[in-house]
Amino acid sequence: MPVSPALSDASTSRYRYAVLCLGFVTLAGGSVLSGCFGVFYQTLVATFGWSRASGASPYAVNMLVSILSAPALGWLLDRYGPRWVFSSAAVLSGVALMACSTLQTLGHFVLYYGVLNAIGQTALTSVAVVVSRWFAPARRGRAIALADVGTGLGMVLGIPGTAWLISAYGWRLAFVILGLMIILVLVPLNLGQRPPPPSATTRRGPVGALWRYSPFWMICLAHFCMSVTMTMVNVHLVPFLVSSGRLELVGAASIASAVSLVSLGGRAFFGWLVDRIQSEGAFTLAMSCTITGYAMLLLVSQSALSWPLYAFVLAYGVAQGAGGIAIATKTVAVFQGPALGTIFMLVNLSGNLGAAFGAWCGGRLFDLSASYALTFVTAMASGVLAISCLWLGRQTDRVHDRPSACKRA
Repeated sequence: MPVSPALSDASTSRYRYAVLCLGFVTLAGGSVLSGCFGVFYQTLVATFGWSRASGASPYAVNMLVSILSAPALGWLLDRYGPRWVFSSAAVLSGVALMACSTLQTLGHFVLYYGVLNAIGQTALTSVAVVVSRWFAPARRGRAIALADVGTGLGMVLGIPGTAWLISAYGWRLAFVILGLMIILVLVPLNLGQRPPPPSATTRRGPVGALWRYSPFWMICLAHFCMSVTMTMVNVHLVPFLVSSGRLELVGAASIASAVSLVSLGGRAFFGWLVDRIQSEGAFTLAMSCTITGYAMLLLVSQSALSWPLYAFVLAYGVAQGAGGIAIATKTVAVFQGPALGTIFMLVNLSGNLGAAFGAWCGGRLFDLSASYALTFVTAMASGVLAISCLWLGRQTDRVHDRPSACKRA
């Protein structure tokens, strides 16, 4: 991508922080698109009488469509840059949410949220690609993490905000309001995006040789298992708290929001940690915190104790999003180059597949057992597998294993 001649070295140095802020807001909007599903899910299941597994199917389809669209969206990002890709994605997702206000059947919800919104939402998740191209390798973990704090803030504001909109105006008007907000905020901001400096694209992209590169597959497997772990609980957390009789809808949404609030500091901390002890170490600590949080949910489901719920908020919240930061930083470190967008989205493809399976599996296990306990145990086991895969990828990541295009110049 050509670099604007108007950008001097000094202005480039300053503008990278503008890119960081743009990424922060874009990820906040993307997290609203993803996080609002769990709130609407409970309301729509009750309104239309769907089963838990059927009600979760639009989210599963959303992830599957993300899988199909990810490579093409990554190529578009490499080819046209974030200015047009992110702006178009925001328009598509905003319109899709507004269309959800008219749904009458599960098929409508699958089409609007599961298909149309999925394309825009997937494009908005590639912010790490853009941010990484403006920062030196020693600072990339922190830069990616600071932008990803926007994801947590989107959850903090978006989940209780959506619950409040539904309570105050009904779910149909809530969809319209959220859709308009996505368009009015994200489109004008991303139209101001500029191309990255030339130093960000000095390495060649190893797209053609990826299939023979074992660390690529280990990163993908780690991302798959991590996404199963996270989505099995993320999608079903609010329904679990409501169905357990502990909280009403707004109260349950507030717990989910509290988790995201705790994650704001956690994301920044784990970004710093990635730069200090590498992605594998930070990922292990993050997933261990997540597994501990799920153990607390098991206690909540099996007893009347209140303290495990607060312990869950702290343990799970501090690591929410941290695994994704570690995976993104690892991907950028290995595959930085002009084809990074395509490769990053291929890695995300595996995460979306895991999220699709996790969303469906969490609901299915509840339908079979009439309890979320089995869901939590399965999510914990998947977390252990994710840790193992990322470390196996490190063990096989040797220079002689890499395709020639993967080596540093």
